[in-house]
Amino acid sequence: MTDAPIAPPAPPAPPPAPASTVHALSCPNCGGIVNVRAQGLTVSILCEHCGSTLDATSPDLQVIARANEALKTPQIPLGTRGTLDGRVWEVVGYMERTDEEIVWAEYLLFNPYEGYAFLVDDGRRLSLGIMLDRLPQSSWGSALLDGKGYSRFGQTYPVRVTFVVGEFYWRVAVGETVDETDFVRPGTMLSCEVYQTERTWTKLDLLDWGVAEKAFGIPARRREYSHPAPHEPSPYKRQLSEALIIGIVALFALLVISTFAGSEQQIGQTSTDVVLDGPEKTVVIRGLDLPNARSRIVVDADAGAIDNAWVDLDYSLTDEKTQDSVESYGLAEHYSGSDSDGPWSEGDPRPEVSLSSIPGGRYDLIVTLSAHRWNGGSSSASSTFMPNSFSNGWSSASQFSQSIPVTVTIKRGGIFGGNIVLAFLLIAVWPLIVLFKHIGFEKRRMAPVSGSGGSSDDNDDSWGDDD
Repeated sequence: MTDAPIAPPAPPAPPPAPASTVHALSCPNCGGIVNVRAQGLTVSILCEHCGSTLDATSPDLQVIARANEALKTPQIPLGTRGTLDGRVWEVVGYMERTDEEIVWAEYLLFNPYEGYAFLVDDGRRLSLGIMLDRLPQSSWGSALLDGKGYSRFGQTYPVRVTFVVGEFYWRVAVGETVDETDFVRPGTMLSCEVYQTERTWTKLDLLDWGVAEKAFGIPARRREYSHPAPHEPSPYKRQLSEALIIGIVALFALLVISTFAGSEQQIGQTSTDVVLDGPEKTVVIRGLDLPNARSRIVVDADAGAIDNAWVDLDYSLTDEKTQDSVESYGLAEHYSGSDSDGPWSEGDPRPEVSLSSIPGGRYDLIVTLSAHRWNGGSSSASSTFMPNSFSNGWSSASQFSQSIPVTVTIKRGGIFGGNIVLAFLLIAVWPLIVLFKHIGFEKRRMAPVSGSGGSSDDNDDSWGDDD
């Protein structure tokens, strides 16, 4: 005899589904079904079928007012649920408001554990608003909440309800008007609304692009910054910080490169005298060795003793092997005198000429010099006696010929100052572009502010002390 198998225990019954919190009632005006989602908290309901305002505190939904215009369909339908910041919210009401310049939408959200919230849609960005259970410290120009400061945004302005549907915790109606004052900081706005003797504060946090759209199943908004929200952070601020950091690093690298690559090495020098208003003189500096890489050549002329005269210097750097040459020109000059304004002087007696990308090889530098007096000028150059072919002795002082000592020095290496300036400008271009974009964004963000704000009644430093 064998024992019969023991049947496994039956699985436990699933827990009963939670009772629905939605109560369906009939609209006394049109007979349509009205769903009450926050029973016990809702004060008034606007029928989504006929627009009538119903008294939710009455068991039979008595009609407070009948609508005279066709209803609109909100982009987010009533009853839609979405998750924001880890909390599930249900859309229970919808209204449109205006400050007589722009129109925006506000969705009333409900969570049985969190209470109410607002999803504010300006047609471009969406913000999540939570009513404050504490009063900020506020004055005419600023507000302080949780240790963070907020700047007043413009003047106090009237806000009027133009359309409403759904259920609300207060008796809202088309035409209801409140006085609103806004305080902003990047990402957040504090909105103070005054209706008759009641004052309420709401904290609005700007939601990232696409967050609310994904949560409530509506199309994503296109990112554009032509009309930013008053509390919208500049999208260029982070780019500006990154551009400045990169620019500083690049400038430091440029400084290091210019310091080490900017050293010059002397490879030749000669000194000679050139006679004022005399014949041209030619000197040659031979055996100038350049490395195989292309080099920068600097030719310095020093005619420091010149005064009220100038020296023309023609340079020809010639390759000894190929006889290819690079021509250049320098001018040493200095003038001085006095007039009704006093003594004056001008000119550069020590000109510098730079030649770039000279191929490697062995070169000769041919220098042709000619010196000239400036009419009415005098020279501090040395005087040289010249033989007088018409006498047995030396010429008189009036026949002296003056000469200018000139020293020519050749160097290789270094970098062009213009290249440094160009590199600096290229490094600064991106930070400057981002800076101008940031400034433009801030100007557009603050554009609605047309005055210093408010009437004399708004200059009340005791707002934070009101009940």
